[in-house]
Amino acid sequence: MILYRVSFLLALLAVSSLGVASITGEAANAQSSGPLVKVQSRPLGSGPTLSGLDVLKREKFKRLKGKKLALLTNTSAIDRDGNHILDLMLGQPDLNVVSLFSPEHGLYGDLDVKVSDFKDTATGLMVHSLYSDKKDPETPPHYPKLKDLKGLDAVIVDLQDIGARYYTYISYMGYMMEFCAKAGVEVIVLDRPNPIGGHYVDGPQQDPDTVGKVTSYFPMPIAHGMTMGELAKMFKGEKKILCKLTVVQTENWTRDMYLDQTGLRWVNPSPNIQDLDGAFVYPGIAITEKLVSMGRGTTEPFHVFGSPLIEDPQDLIDAVMKTGIKGVELEPVEFTPTGTLAKGHHGENKLCRGARIKITDRSSFRAYALGLAVMDYLHAKYGKGDSPKYKVFQVRGPASSWVCSRIVERAPVADTLKIVAQQVDAFLPIREKYLIYPSNESE
Repeated sequence: MILYRVSFLLALLAVSSLGVASITGEAANAQSSGPLVKVQSRPLGSGPTLSGLDVLKREKFKRLKGKKLALLTNTSAIDRDGNHILDLMLGQPDLNVVSLFSPEHGLYGDLDVKVSDFKDTATGLMVHSLYSDKKDPETPPHYPKLKDLKGLDAVIVDLQDIGARYYTYISYMGYMMEFCAKAGVEVIVLDRPNPIGGHYVDGPQQDPDTVGKVTSYFPMPIAHGMTMGELAKMFKGEKKILCKLTVVQTENWTRDMYLDQTGLRWVNPSPNIQDLDGAFVYPGIAITEKLVSMGRGTTEPFHVFGSPLIEDPQDLIDAVMKTGIKGVELEPVEFTPTGTLAKGHHGENKLCRGARIKITDRSSFRAYALGLAVMDYLHAKYGKGDSPKYKVFQVRGPASSWVCSRIVERAPVADTLKIVAQQVDAFLPIREKYLIYPSNESE
């Protein structure tokens, strides 16, 4: 994603005696000549779906007036026309937005490094980074500081998830809910569709000792098939988080719909998820990313995967496809990850051999099955001996220990998938209690 900051803009928020923020002077003039936050986006399909932000906009933000507000957000928070939530809200004279919170990748969604707190030049607002290397003895990593919540009436959460347990935005929402409960602050979630649909639930539950971590907030399968609003309801109910929670629901979305059927716009939710197919493969192939390059630092992140240790890409492809994977084609590829987005990742600045992923049928494609088959092949080929090149237990965080153990034991992939299906079936009744959106009646 290319994000253009308005470098010349010095936004000053005039606060009245009632504490209501408004844009005046230079900031007002700058906003009238262009957006405060300019986001590169593109429309997907022609559907009639409205995000929670669109619903608030239609209501002229009436339910927020009189509240002292903060936002947990990034550049994915746009309406159907591509306007960012900050432009929409700061343009309302009766709304009092006093601060911002940013998740991993920062307020502008373009960073792969930790970010410190800063004052945003475009809006004049303080941005409290939840992905920071500065430690606070009173605050666990990734949580908001209680002092930054003091005096607020509500925190608005508007983030685009992509449907995977280890995509960290859902954890930042959960952490915010926990500390808002302590601070007596309402949480308002502006819901958005799950871009890969609301039916795909797959993958093993994580190891108990990883639950609560930023990549593993709640015990559930890797692909959860839920929206941010549904997840918030589940976190509140199952974890007994005592915050006041309001979900502003999407409209005209059913669980069978993918994002490119909604008419909403695509914004890269993070630097390396650059299109919908990348989101589709993420809950599967990313489980082994610590030991395999996902193409970060190339023009095809999460469309290719590989490693310097792979000797014969076609042998890899043949072995993976023999496991019975459907809805996808793999073709041999070589690539070299370079640049800032490859920094610190497997294969950086080295020739990687592997495969390009082409989804041919979304309805039958099982992303998790692809990731499991790749793990199984790499362990069989490079994971043995006194000094294995592929150490499968290094990915036990996303993959789970029992799956890694079965790979080491050379258990058939098909049998492991059956056990995974049993874990999914055990989760579905919990999930069902918190679903908001229906399936298409014609299904």
